[in-house]
Amino acid sequence: MIVGAGPVGLYIGERLSSEGYNVAILEEHSEIGNPCHCSGLFSTHIFDIVGKIGVLHPAKRARIHAPNGEVLEIGNERIRGFVVDRVEFDRELARRAVNRGAELHLKTRVKGVEYPRVYSSTGEYRARIIIGADGINSVVRKSMEVKIPRIIGAIQAIARYESDDIERVEIFLGNEVAPGFFAWIIPLFDDLAKVGLASYVAPWHYLRSLMKKFKLKPLSIQGGGIPIGSVKRTYAKGTVIVGDAASQVKATSGGGVYPGLISATCAVETAIRALEIGNFTDSTLFGYERCWHARIGKELKRAYALHKLYRKLKDEDFNRIVRDLKDEEILRIINEYGDIDYPSHTVFKILKKKPSILKYLSIPARPYRRRI
Repeated sequence: MIVGAGPVGLYIGERLSSEGYNVAILEEHSEIGNPCHCSGLFSTHIFDIVGKIGVLHPAKRARIHAPNGEVLEIGNERIRGFVVDRVEFDRELARRAVNRGAELHLKTRVKGVEYPRVYSSTGEYRARIIIGADGINSVVRKSMEVKIPRIIGAIQAIARYESDDIERVEIFLGNEVAPGFFAWIIPLFDDLAKVGLASYVAPWHYLRSLMKKFKLKPLSIQGGGIPIGSVKRTYAKGTVIVGDAASQVKATSGGGVYPGLISATCAVETAIRALEIGNFTDSTLFGYERCWHARIGKELKRAYALHKLYRKLKDEDFNRIVRDLKDEEILRIINEYGDIDYPSHTVFKILKKKPSILKYLSIPARPYRRRI
């Protein structure tokens, strides 16, 4: 039994159904892929897992805007990621799961879970294993008595936007733009873009200011939340949680699809083992947590540490860092090693080359490097 039909839940459903298991996927909304709070900018690693689906165009470059208006241009002709149609992306994953034999139950809101029972708006279900892929407000997680970490508000609009380079995204830094995080403009087509941000305070206020600055009018607006931090555990008797429900999200960018899919592969492997031996106790399902910690956990911890440091920066720090990053050797490192899903690798190379950046964080270089 899978609760939640986002990319993570659908991928797990396809994989388990392919192994011959009876799988039901419960989804509270009436259609797949809608509503969608995602920016739609995916790393290339995601397509290594699910194949190239839902792609609109590649993303090769980024223009980073400091609070003082100074701009840092990064990237080249190497593809760093892809902008996707999230509705088509999710629906293709749904088609695959259903074609493999999974039962997809739309308009089925899960109200409570008491293993092995799942209580929903359409009735009661029983399952040998319950996988919660039901987002930041996960009912499955609550049944495990696990608290979600802090949530940062995110909001995004689709607007008419004339782009002179559809393969370049715009990133805006600063506490007057998006306190504690950043804002973005991601072109979908030559004349349409996603304009959004995440902020610890008043995200709607800051989005309005950003759109006013560029004289943009929203065609549609959607809001959501990003879990920042970790949860104390991601398994219980007969139950595991995956993706946003388990806070498997990069705190540096807010992206959860790649770490969610990596963790989903662990959930599939653990579920198959539990089903084969007929053992759904904590001692068996602990293997899931051990697996995803080994595959993506270290990077998520590093991303969270970087996020906490990032939150300390003042606007004058952003201005100085953007100026410092214009160094020719630093740009070479960014363009050669930059990776959306593993930002710590690039950050450490930059700090090794230019440790002076650490002074903006009031952290001595040697202890910082040793702890990380």
